[in-house]
Amino acid sequence: MKYDVILYGATGFTGKRAVQYFQKHAPESLNWAIAARNESKLLSLKQELNLEVDALIADALHEEDIKILVQQTKVILSTAGPFALYGAHIIKYCAAFGVHYVDITGEAPWVRNMLDEHGATAAASGAKIVPFCGFDSIPADLGVWLLQKHFRESFGTELTKTEAYYTLAKGGLNGGTFLSALNMMESGEVKRMGNPKLLLKDLNFRSFIPKIKRSPWQHYAEDLQKWVYPFFMSEINSKVVYRSIGLAAKYNLKHPESFVYQEYHAIGKRIPAFIASMGLLSFGIMGQSAFMRKLMHKWGPKSGEGPSETNIEEGFFKVRMIGRDPAENKAMMTLQYPGDAGNKATVCFLCESALALACDLDKLPNYTGFLTPSLAFGSILFERLMLAGLSATCTTLPN
Repeated sequence: MKYDVILYGATGFTGKRAVQYFQKHAPESLNWAIAARNESKLLSLKQELNLEVDALIADALHEEDIKILVQQTKVILSTAGPFALYGAHIIKYCAAFGVHYVDITGEAPWVRNMLDEHGATAAASGAKIVPFCGFDSIPADLGVWLLQKHFRESFGTELTKTEAYYTLAKGGLNGGTFLSALNMMESGEVKRMGNPKLLLKDLNFRSFIPKIKRSPWQHYAEDLQKWVYPFFMSEINSKVVYRSIGLAAKYNLKHPESFVYQEYHAIGKRIPAFIASMGLLSFGIMGQSAFMRKLMHKWGPKSGEGPSETNIEEGFFKVRMIGRDPAENKAMMTLQYPGDAGNKATVCFLCESALALACDLDKLPNYTGFLTPSLAFGSILFERLMLAGLSATCTTLPN
């Protein structure tokens, strides 16, 4: 292979930040390149950042372009969303040629489609296909993995329930994320997000999710003593967490026989929580209308746009995960990162995932095919992220 990593989608808002991350953190020995479909934008980026890496032109919609591109590298890092529009050929040829892959998609229905079409090929070729390597869904997936580890070491038990409470500050949506959400609404794929077993269909172990009585839309969380409402990414993150458990069973690793995972936004007081929850609900309702989606396209962030650098740097996220086992032992895992979740944290998580594949492949679990971050990377990614600014603490709580 000519390259260790190719960063595809380099001229987008997130893509440019990923390039800057590699420029600062990639080992000097790493041979990497940038790629996109627009030659003038790509060359301008190379000049702006004073890059000495190769710039490759490939249109994600031209199958032959992508076939040639993929065969030149060991790892593809893609930020080119919406992935349902621009990701299919990349997945197809990574699976075919045994090339490892990471992205930042939250488009679980698209991942399901890709898994159905290329899962067996990827497993046979040795490719590690690892979507969901941004803020959705590394904190959720890695957090539950760490909490499971704590319960096994402290109590000798398995988790049966985890509730995650997120706190976000500043930052905001970039155009790519916004357009991906709209595309799922326009395509009707958002309807499939209601199925918690969406990413389990190819696995034998998928009956472990119990039927539960859902908490009220907005409610008071006694464990945190705050008012909360459903986290806007919970439908994505829960599916990734559940797939990790299904994969653990497939590979004969320790796993719970019954497990439920739920996420909330912990906003604090009742009135702000009510206002924020109504905003989330309204967005979902408006997204069902073609007219309203047209207005969202007009007034929302465009491709290549995103929050200011100040907001990105001054933002942060914190997630507190409270887990329980059958004996009602209770512990809390807290993960936090100093930077906007959707832009700075996502870039860090994605790039470190790609670097783990490029630099630490021999230390990673020997699993292939469509994987989740925790199954693909485990402790290697956790160690990398801790060095990159993530903090993690786990404490046992009184029953």
